[in-house]
Amino acid sequence: MPLFKQIIYNPLSLHRQSRRFGFTLIELLVVITIIGILIAIATVSYVNSQQKGNDGKRKSDLKAVQQALELYFQQNGKYPAGSSGSIQCNITGDSTTKTWGTSPFTCGSITYLNLLPKDSKYQSTNGYYYSSSGSPPNSYVISADLENNSDPERSTGSSPSCTTPQSGRDYCVKNP
Repeated sequence: MPLFKQIIYNPLSLHRQSRRFGFTLIELLVVITIIGILIAIATVSYVNSQQKGNDGKRKSDLKAVQQALELYFQQNGKYPAGSSGSIQCNITGDSTTKTWGTSPFTCGSITYLNLLPKDSKYQSTNGYYYSSSGSPPNSYVISADLENNSDPERSTGSSPSCTTPQSGRDYCVKNP
């Protein structure tokens, strides 16, 4: 039994027509499907933008560390040593190891970076990783794991910009 019923008189046909107000089941299903598709598209866009934002922060973090390492090299003639993925001072009187996210990059009495950045998502597994090579160290690679698999700067293992990324990491910067 319809909830609302209105009787419409059509003067051209001279008989009564009844019209119901409301939606049919098919109309409701079509609207719900369209809303579901729009929500799915919005969710995918949101996740992609979050990943790109996180990766942008990772890239800027590594660039900041890179600038601090270049300043360290200018003042000391060598890069800091690497110790299990962390930066280790290697100047006279200071061989402290700096922890990502909790330590300032200070060697001796000079602060090169107020706080070493920390990868908010991956630091416990595939976070930022520093390695140096040479004796004394004359090169370095800092690597991180990107979330966005379609990032054009992402290394696939043999990229010219990052020939030896640390295991589990697919983006890196190295000394120029």
